[in-house]
Amino acid sequence: MAAGLIALELSAPCPPGGPLALGDCVKTRPFTLGVLGLAAGLYVLGLTAVLAWVSGLRRRGVANGVAARDWYLLAALVGLPIAPLLAFTLLSALR
Repeated sequence: MAAGLIALELSAPCPPGGPLALGDCVKTRPFTLGVLGLAAGLYVLGLTAVLAWVSGLRRRGVANGVAARDWYLLAALVGLPIAPLLAFTLLSALR
């Protein structure tokens, strides 16, 4: 999905004057691509960490398959809005 959004961003023409409130399209495009790429990476990293955590819980007998699935789905749903916000914050701070 992130690759599709990046391809869509790269194929879209820059309007004259740039997008409203974002400034010059040429200057903001690398930032946008960075946010999309970093958000996808953070999302996958977070889901991988949750999967490793619940696998450990199942191995120790603390959780069953239903609990592991529920935690994974919760992390997936919570991570969708959190990953882009965190990526935007990180890249804004590093500018």
